[in-house]
Amino acid sequence: MSIDYGLKRIGYSISDRTAVIAGESKTIPSGSGAVSVIYRLCRDEEVTNVVIGLAFNSRGEEGEMCREARKFGAALDSLIKDGSVRIEYFDETLTTAASHKVLIEANMSRKKRKDIVDGLAAKILLQKYLDDFNMKAGRIIG
Repeated sequence: MSIDYGLKRIGYSISDRTAVIAGESKTIPSGSGAVSVIYRLCRDEEVTNVVIGLAFNSRGEEGEMCREARKFGAALDSLIKDGSVRIEYFDETLTTAASHKVLIEANMSRKKRKDIVDGLAAKILLQKYLDDFNMKAGRIIG
């Protein structure tokens, strides 16, 4: 599972069981109940790894949004008391911009884009992570 953390919305995507393809993606509102929603998804979908995107600033440093994403990750980790889900962080630079570009090219209205852009960003993040993971593991896909 990947998470594109935002102050207003959180996008998430869940991979297939083979950890090759980023699958379903959705968006939920940020707020006090968001960590519980993601926790329940992890439990219900038997998620073993959660990849939380970090948006580095233009100098390649962690800024305020990285700190907020890490806080979200720590809150999720505290709910998962048995250690059954591993929390990781991965560079999400430009995933939201890429999502906007795809949706604009698809002639999607601004209102519809707002509702799904974070989920699509999470899907792009997850696919980047899976491709990187599988390449490092020497898995030949395709």
